Amino acid sequence: MTGAEIEPVYDAEIVLTDDRLPAVPDHVDINNTLTDEAAEDLANSGRENTRQTYEDQWKAFARWCAANSRTPGPPTTSKNLASYVSHLRRKEAPPGTLRLAITAVRHMNARAGHEETPDTAAALKIYQDHRYAWAAAGKGQRSSAPVDLERLRQMLAVCSPGTLAGQRNRVLLLLGYYIRGRATELAALRIGDLEFVSAGLVVVHKRVSKNDKSSDGKEYEVDDPDTLAALRTWLASLADEGQAGRHLPLLRSVDMWGNLGPVNGKGQGLTRQAVNNLVKATAKAANVDVADTVTAHGLRAGVPTDLGAAGYSAAEIKDITGDWSSDEMVDRYRKVGLRRAGKRADSGRRAAALSMLRVQPTEQKKHQGDQ
Repeated sequence: MTGAEIEPVYDAEIVLTDDRLPAVPDHVDINNTLTDEAAEDLANSGRENTRQTYEDQWKAFARWCAANSRTPGPPTTSKNLASYVSHLRRKEAPPGTLRLAITAVRHMNARAGHEETPDTAAALKIYQDHRYAWAAAGKGQRSSAPVDLERLRQMLAVCSPGTLAGQRNRVLLLLGYYIRGRATELAALRIGDLEFVSAGLVVVHKRVSKNDKSSDGKEYEVDDPDTLAALRTWLASLADEGQAGRHLPLLRSVDMWGNLGPVNGKGQGLTRQAVNNLVKATAKAANVDVADTVTAHGLRAGVPTDLGAAGYSAAEIKDITGDWSSDEMVDRYRKVGLRRAGKRADSGRRAAALSMLRVQPTEQKKHQGDQ
């Protein structure tokens, strides 16, 4: 998350304000109760990263409530939520932080069985006013600059193929670009997710992703020679280290002495934060023009940016990549690509009409005027 940060998070105990125990009905129909296992599964439902984000936001809210002699719940009152959102606004937190806090509090209440609690109308009004003021002040919502082929080549040039770290970074960058991988998706790749079907083609299996609601996974065919070479070099190095098992993570940490790091408890060799930090550090080392705004997400934006520069429409880019459901996001990358290529992002009659307006007349018009 960019912009101002929320203060450190501390656990806060949630206590009942009424010492009396709730009344227990004389008879409970077992058919209307959950087993302990089902209750646990529901409490742990949802994507892990999203669940952790909501829990962190909830803890921050609970800490604020405790510091202000309020009770977070659940159930959470609408007044407590609105007051907390106002607190975030006055701390100059970015609008996205306010929206996330509202969503997280609603989610945690729903998870506790309070589906309609709290009423978010007041909190959303504060959020909307803050979003308008934020935009009017020119702050906007910063997003990662795309890593198109030009920037990718610059970054690859500082990744030495003679070191484990350099080999790893080349694989990270190239796969991030060609499979449009998010940091979490790159961190989740295992060696067994690569299938070399021929000397010139590798199929990369992305097992899960943010937009893959059915968890069916997706395949990416990569035939770029540099990517194939980088993968083979890295896999050979992993084999030399006895770390080439199909179940092992593809991307691994490398310490300052060039030694492979351990696999963490989640079966990852790199966390999504580490992936993001490596991309940012490589962009700075390569003196990329947008190094200050590049994140790992810029790799995902690279292909639609390059296709946009080549003249493909947003609809065509969506069809070619199959990675986006939003026309708006793809069109944003398309426009960036065209503008980086020195071309107008608008098209058709509008572009033709506006492009003919010049302060200085063209040579042809001057010639016609002299006749």
